[in-house]
Amino acid sequence: MPTVSIARCPTYDPSEVEAALHRLLEPLGGIGAFVGPGQRVLLKPNLLLPARPERAITTHPVVVEAMIGLVREAGGEPFVADSPGGPLHTRAGMHRVYRDTGLKEVAERTEVTLHYDATAVQVPTPDGVLLKRLDLLEVWQEADVVIALPKLKTHGLTTITGATKILFGLVPGLTKSGYHAKLADLDRFCDMLLDIVACVRPALFVMDGVLGMEGNGPSLHGSPRQVGVLLASRDAVAMDAVVCRIIGLDPDRLSLFRAAARRGWWPVEVTVTGTPVAEVTVPDFRLPDTTQAATRRTGRGRLSQLATSALTPRPVPQRGRCTACGTCVRICPLQAITIVDRLAVVDDARCIRCYCCHEICPEAAIDLEFSRLGRLLRWSGMLG
Repeated sequence: MPTVSIARCPTYDPSEVEAALHRLLEPLGGIGAFVGPGQRVLLKPNLLLPARPERAITTHPVVVEAMIGLVREAGGEPFVADSPGGPLHTRAGMHRVYRDTGLKEVAERTEVTLHYDATAVQVPTPDGVLLKRLDLLEVWQEADVVIALPKLKTHGLTTITGATKILFGLVPGLTKSGYHAKLADLDRFCDMLLDIVACVRPALFVMDGVLGMEGNGPSLHGSPRQVGVLLASRDAVAMDAVVCRIIGLDPDRLSLFRAAARRGWWPVEVTVTGTPVAEVTVPDFRLPDTTQAATRRTGRGRLSQLATSALTPRPVPQRGRCTACGTCVRICPLQAITIVDRLAVVDDARCIRCYCCHEICPEAAIDLEFSRLGRLLRWSGMLG
């Protein structure tokens, strides 16, 4: 029976975050239940973009710094690593990410190591349900313990991005695009996410939900939303299920939980300790525009492909905001984007609706727009 611990934490005041983390981990046995003396501990935050902490796109640096302190209290040796998508997996790109997210300042204060190396290694996964090998950051193999530090956010493809999806960040840079191309079906994509969880086996997940993100997340199109919580669990699926309850979403609507059910990981009875869910529920939390359409994205037949094209929003670059930088061109799994007359143009027939371009665009220049049929169905209430 998995346990998820919840602690109120209304601000990022360092002393308040540190106190909340101690309350959070106490029901789980404290940090000593996960980290032993001399163990090298990989802290894996969500570092999607070089964005300031107040944008709620990345794990807040105060949470990361507090976890560094806790790991050291237990005698562990922490280090930080991640691999953002697109062109940011270079050393120069990682420098921008660490600088803008506030982690460079954290490293200077704490003398923790920030990893810049995006070298990949193929890891056999004989017990994988979908994949029998994974491409992961080589630095992962240096860790005795992995602690994942996800952010409470919405996501255009998977509806939420939390404990389960954060480990996709261990897939190096543009290799992520290859996974999207091979696994365009959402159920298969979620199976891949669970294969990564089963391979990496983090000892602990600690989620930053002090300032979450609602709307068309997980990046610049989303909106920061005060939630005021931290969560911790050994179990990624259980944590994401509790997040769904907090934001008023039925987890059984999501492909992630259908994939977990096929493995026998869901449904399960989840024990919640600390602050009750009812006390931190956000009743009017705004989900992505793609939420209803996401439940219709499964299956591989011709009808499914037509339905996907008609009923899911398509990415549309906007003239006036698009700078023709080419980031979307480089990240698109199906090479469905070209630059024409200094504007990115998406080939709708080739687009698989992974929304990588929408997620990674540095100018927030790509909007998601429904077709006329999709708009009609949304207006009628049939599509949400």
